[in-house]
Amino acid sequence: MGTSTRVGARVRKLSTPRIHDLVIRHLNFVEGLENIPREGPVVFVANHSSYMDHFVTKTLANAVRPGRVWFPTKAEAFETPHSRIWHESMDCYPVDRSAPGDEVFRLASQVLDGGNTLVLYPEGTRGDGVDLMPFKTGAFRMALASKAPVIPIGMTGLADVLPKGASLPRRRLLSVSIGEPLAIPDTGDAREDARSMRDEAVASVEALRQRSSSPSGPDIGAALDSIVDLATAIAAENLDPRGTLDAETIDRLELLLRIADKTSARRLDLNLQRARLEGFRALRAPGPVRMARAALVNRKAQRLSDLHASSDFAAYLAGRSSLMLPRALGGGTEIATLHFERSVQRAGAMRSQALIGLGEAHAAAGRSDEAKAAYERGRDSISPGDPRGQLRRERIDHTLKALARGEVR
Repeated sequence: MGTSTRVGARVRKLSTPRIHDLVIRHLNFVEGLENIPREGPVVFVANHSSYMDHFVTKTLANAVRPGRVWFPTKAEAFETPHSRIWHESMDCYPVDRSAPGDEVFRLASQVLDGGNTLVLYPEGTRGDGVDLMPFKTGAFRMALASKAPVIPIGMTGLADVLPKGASLPRRRLLSVSIGEPLAIPDTGDAREDARSMRDEAVASVEALRQRSSSPSGPDIGAALDSIVDLATAIAAENLDPRGTLDAETIDRLELLLRIADKTSARRLDLNLQRARLEGFRALRAPGPVRMARAALVNRKAQRLSDLHASSDFAAYLAGRSSLMLPRALGGGTEIATLHFERSVQRAGAMRSQALIGLGEAHAAAGRSDEAKAAYERGRDSISPGDPRGQLRRERIDHTLKALARGEVR
């Protein structure tokens, strides 16, 4: 199966390296690349929230396996010349979503018979990136008819990088978790098999989305080790009798190692601890130096908070450093309030500290009632296992009494 125009093929050749660059620039975390078959036909089933999904699945497939990556796409995308050329370059083929017929299955079979990758989005259209929409069974009837391995993929952050309707990506990060192949049911009833695979895919993709949204330090380390092992295996599998590799395999390995290099540099836990340490240094510094250091910490913390939209710790550090700075240096009580509220909304381990910081910001701005409410919520949120919990409760109670006397500003 090939593109229908030479122009589309030319655009694909020129745009593919740029697509790889774009994805790697925004990539925070990826795990499970070793679950992608390195040869033969394969079907990806993934959640769908952004056009960026095409770029990500294409890049990850290109890093692991040869062949092209195909996307069934709504027929309307091929109505204008420029849109048609672009979608042909992306190896998209038109599907009438209002009346899908046997042609959809024929084209899918043609893609897979060529040993290529077929990407299916069972939701049928782009969602909001927050919750999965219901999965349709059509994607799984196609997958079952092909008898190809079906790989579930959960992605997060893509709607933040390239929201629906946007033409330029934003400075955000995305993460991907790739699961093991889904079990292939064989009850003899094609419709029942498709429903069974759909239900397994929903559970798997949702679990993978959750994993990708907040990877731990050990998760990142394990994912990097797996990529290194995968690169070693790909090289060994493709050595020719002279002990050399062909150009296509070299390009593939280079892309795979670029992914590893970028994600290793995105160690959020390490970057946050560095920023935190710089914050402690700022607190110990004399006046002018303290402000300069706090401003640097604040810029770094705000950038980490923007990039890692699920990190409550990054937002908390941004709030703390903002409280140390005047508005002229990018801080102040209003900015601090915004960051502490973000940290609270992210509902992580820093919730209690963020609420206390929010109370401090409200009190500094003269909002006594809001400060009292935030302190009380912070006290109630202290974990029973917090070794400093009792001391923190006592300090909050002392602050609440001072607020009642009008002594805190």
